[in-house]
Parts: sequence; C-alpha cells; structure tokens
Amino acid sequence: MSDPTMNEQSHEQPLWRRKGPLAAAAAVLVISALALSVYWARSGPAALPSGQPLTIVTEPSSIHGTACLMAVRPSVQMRRSGSEVVFSQNGQDEAITWPYGTTAWLVNGQAELFAPDRTLTAIEGQTLPDLGGGLGGADDRFHVCAIGGRSYPH
Repeated sequence: MSDPTMNEQSHEQPLWRRKGPLAAAAAVLVISALALSVYWARSGPAALPSGQPLTIVTEPSSIHGTACLMAVRPSVQMRRSGSEVVFSQNGQDEAITWPYGTTAWLVNGQAELFAPDRTLTAIEGQTLPDLGGGLGGADDRFHVCAIGGRSYPH
C-alpha cells in the first residue's frame, strides 16, 4: 500500500521551479527601474542658460503637501530693474513670491524667467497670464504655485 504523503511529495515541483518565473519577473522590474533612473539622471531637465542670475523673490524651500490655493492672478508684465526682475499690472509693481526653484537670468541683454522644472516661462516685456496661487498669511504678497496651469510645490 502506498503512503499518501509520499504521493503528494512526488508530484510537487521543487521550490526553485515554482518561484523561478516570479524571481525572473522581479529581476526584470529591478533592471528596468535602474535603467530608467540612469536615463533620467543623464537627460534630466533642460540646463539653465549661461548668463547672469537676476533677483526674484521665491519661497524659502519646497514644502510638499501644502495645498495650492489656486486663486487666479490677473496677468502681470515682467521687466528688469537693475539686477532684479519686477512684475507689474497696469504700470503698478506687484509683490509676487515664486515657487521654490524658480529662477531669473539675464541672457543676451534680456531677463528670462524659468519655472522650477527649468521651463522658460517668460522673457522680459512679456505678459504672464494664468498664475495660480493666493495671498500669504504674514505678508501681502501673491504666492504663485501654478504657472500656465501647471502646479509646482511651494
């Protein structure tokens, strides 16, 4: 008479054969993730221009998880005043605080504003429509957290 436990064990595949496809799939995922991270590290966002940095007011650091108030700001025009960039509406300067990582540069004699992802946002003399954000608690500045419909951490 045969032993039922022997019969079950004889039909069972070895552990390495049962786990093989799962381990292979995990290895493919790990290698793919590493390849993507190397690609992104090398390509990264566009490089900032070579030029002279200009002064703008930005948030002191990126605070992830803070909600964007998303009030829409009327259009403002960008211009340079010495070594800083100022923004005005109907000829009156406006107090604006930009998201952390926003930069301004003097390139070929014109001010250029770059979003935190290094996208060229405006060139001196242009009007910036569609700024989202809200008034800060301790100041009367408009704190931008969205430029052209794209949100940035603030």
